[in-house]
Amino acid sequence: MSQRFVRSTLRRLFLRGRLLHPVWRGVIFLVALFAANGVLSAVLGIVYFLFLLVTGRSPEEALVALQAGRLPRPIWLGTGLYRLAVALGLALGLGRLLDQEPPETMGLAPVRWARDGGLGLLFGAGTMLAVGGTLLALSPRPRVGAGGAGTLSFAVDVLAFLTAAAAEEVVFRGYLQRLFSAWKGPAVGIAVSSVLFAVFHMWNPHITPLALVNIGLAGVAFALAVEWTGTLWLATGYHFAWNLFQGSVLGLPVSGMAWEGLLTLPTDGPALLTGGSFGPEGGLLATAVLLLSLIPLRALTRRPATVAIALQRQRAQVERQTGPLPYRHHSLRVGPRFFQDARDSILNHGNREGEVVLVLRRPDGLVLLHNKSFYPDGVHRLPSGGIRRGETVLAAVARETAEETGLVARNVRPLGVLSYRLWCGRESLFFHSWLVEAEVEGDPCPNDDGERIVGFRWVEAQALPEVAAALRALPPEWADWGRFRALAHDAARIWSEKREQG
Repeated sequence: MSQRFVRSTLRRLFLRGRLLHPVWRGVIFLVALFAANGVLSAVLGIVYFLFLLVTGRSPEEALVALQAGRLPRPIWLGTGLYRLAVALGLALGLGRLLDQEPPETMGLAPVRWARDGGLGLLFGAGTMLAVGGTLLALSPRPRVGAGGAGTLSFAVDVLAFLTAAAAEEVVFRGYLQRLFSAWKGPAVGIAVSSVLFAVFHMWNPHITPLALVNIGLAGVAFALAVEWTGTLWLATGYHFAWNLFQGSVLGLPVSGMAWEGLLTLPTDGPALLTGGSFGPEGGLLATAVLLLSLIPLRALTRRPATVAIALQRQRAQVERQTGPLPYRHHSLRVGPRFFQDARDSILNHGNREGEVVLVLRRPDGLVLLHNKSFYPDGVHRLPSGGIRRGETVLAAVARETAEETGLVARNVRPLGVLSYRLWCGRESLFFHSWLVEAEVEGDPCPNDDGERIVGFRWVEAQALPEVAAALRALPPEWADWGRFRALAHDAARIWSEKREQG
């Protein structure tokens, strides 16, 4: 067996492109997560067990209390805060170190958070109230009583359930769903994250096969909310309100753990429907409600994807054909003028999900630059144009090449992706550029008068760093635009060279 074969095999097993294989990244993330949470659980378990002994419980009673998984509310809140900090730290840290991904691709973009979060609260409350109402209807003694929870207990529960839901959404939808969706597409990302979400609850008290199915189904609902909105906000609100209304409002068991709520509901219907000791999540009522909730969920999330989720879908589609491509993220501080121009021309264009930057080469290897009537004197740059909603990257390349140059793009080869977070004070915008190389022949002549292209120039590929330097040297009123556009010229030269070198 040759060394070359061994190296090739090891590379296929452990690497994907220049990054660690997604499976191993997922394993590292989960091992680190379980290690961090396991240490806390062990310490809390020992401390709480000793506390119960000191306060007069027998060892048997203390052990039963531990197995029930019901910690005092203040301890549970502290645990939730710790787990949220661990989840965010690992997702952001490993996302940057191993995945080289910005927070936006994990659903943490600061967009539509109030609207989507509020919609999630309505879904969680509505679905659980539907379950509670059906439980009342099925009970031979339909009666709502006052629960044992007070105002302070309820307030603690609100914070604790919120941190717990947010932590799980960051782990399963933010990191794991994003990881596997980027590798194999949304269906795989949704399936893997939902199965792992169910497995994560396998050790809950009173678990049953139907409860596992329902938890996995809830994972699918949350994952679809992330896929359809592009952020974690709706899923987190849904998850949080589902648990809060289940336990703290209706007084029903939450994933196998008994709970004192503001109310008490009868649960003496058939266990197959009600879930028995596990709570509603273990019964067919939850199955039906979760499935039915997908209809309004889809209807209320029919809107353009965020730019970050569009990038994720585009990468999965392109890399299925090309293999892994280079990806680099930049964070830029810009002034109000360029920020507003970017908001208007990039994100508020109305039909744009990123852009393509065209590296068009003619047979002798020269690269095409263009100039527009409103550019500063002497400025030329690589042509670029928007990716329309629902359009593939390669289709955008063909269309933009024809519109801006009148030429036909042949042997199209994606080079890589740049993404940007533009900051102006506390406001920010996310955008991305696909750098795509293609061969063209003939003299360029634009077919779109709206582009205001007034000239072209052919240059050696080695001159692209000089073009970038010229863009960075523009006068103050153009400085932010120049810094932004220079990044694509730097990357085009580097990635083209790497492609040529094999």
